[in-house]
Formats: sequence, C-alpha cells, structure tokens
Amino acid sequence: MTNRSADDEALLQAIAKLSPSDSSAIRLLIYDARPYLNALVNRVTSGGYENSRDYKDCDIVFCDIDNIHAVSAAFNKLHELGANNANN
Repeated sequence: MTNRSADDEALLQAIAKLSPSDSSAIRLLIYDARPYLNALVNRVTSGGYENSRDYKDCDIVFCDIDNIHAVSAAFNKLHELGANNANN
C-alpha cells in the first residue's frame, strides 16, 4: 500500500485547470530526482513514490540522480559563493 496525499492530488488538479481548455492532451510531469530502482526500494520499506494512477493526466519522470545529497551539498556551496560575492 502506498501513502497518498489528497493535498498533492488537489494541487496538481488545480494546476491542470490552469491549462487552456482546448489542451486536453496536455499531461503534467512529476519529476522524481531519484533513480527508479531507489524509489522501488523505498516503496518496499513503506516509503515510495507517487502512483501516477492517483494523479489525473500526470506522468512520473525519474531523473536518475544517484546521490541527491551530494547534489544538494554542491547547490548549497554555490549558493553560499553567490551570496558572499553579492555582499562584496
């Protein structure tokens, strides 16, 4: 069994309603930064990922970033560098 978020589902429905009415073929994309295999392992251990069946007109795209923590740390360092340079 997967955890569902009624708030997330409602948010995506609201976003979809912002699309022009004649664009019924438009699908929203949910990006998951993890590799698909990591998401499957998390699902087995009561974590998981969004089930696209629960989100009308949405698809899930896995970005296959192996170590999101390393990417986050690199982003934070770049942000710090930018903030330091802005103050000089």
